[in-house]
Amino acid sequence: MIRYTSGYICAPVTAARAKKLSLPQMVVDNADPNRTAYAVSVDASTRHGISTGISAADRSVTCRLLADDSATAEDFRRPGHILPLQSRDGGVRQRRGHTEAATELCRLAKLPEVGVICELITDGEEKEGVAERVGGGMMRRDDCLAFGKKFGIKVCTIEDLVRYVEDTEGKLEGVVGVDY
Repeated sequence: MIRYTSGYICAPVTAARAKKLSLPQMVVDNADPNRTAYAVSVDASTRHGISTGISAADRSVTCRLLADDSATAEDFRRPGHILPLQSRDGGVRQRRGHTEAATELCRLAKLPEVGVICELITDGEEKEGVAERVGGGMMRRDDCLAFGKKFGIKVCTIEDLVRYVEDTEGKLEGVVGVDY
């Protein structure tokens, strides 16, 4: 997840899971234009064998622990390197965002409703003589579909997911769209 992304790893969780694990909102007054519900960042506690929390292995332990039904608030230290995001009750029928899509897919698969997401990015071009790139940015729909094809990863859009859930479970009123 780190090589092709910004490395900013988020873990969408349900409101019930956030409450159980004592994951309060990062801020009281959320000014995020997409209303993403960031919780306080976490790492697994050292009793789970992690060191600083930043390595891919440490972050994997933290994400797996967030999805473990036996985990408690004491299994985590704060702040950390994984950013839990609280999904809205009602999933993608309530808010059409990446957070809700992740927990919705887990629910449909009958797995713990905890996902792991990152923004896929394009590399851009190397800038001669300096250690930076220009022209890169977040992948959009078509780039994501091409990425999936290149690596043999099945891809669906949030709209595909909304359509499936509404067709099988019905619509909800008052849906909040997220503009990406």
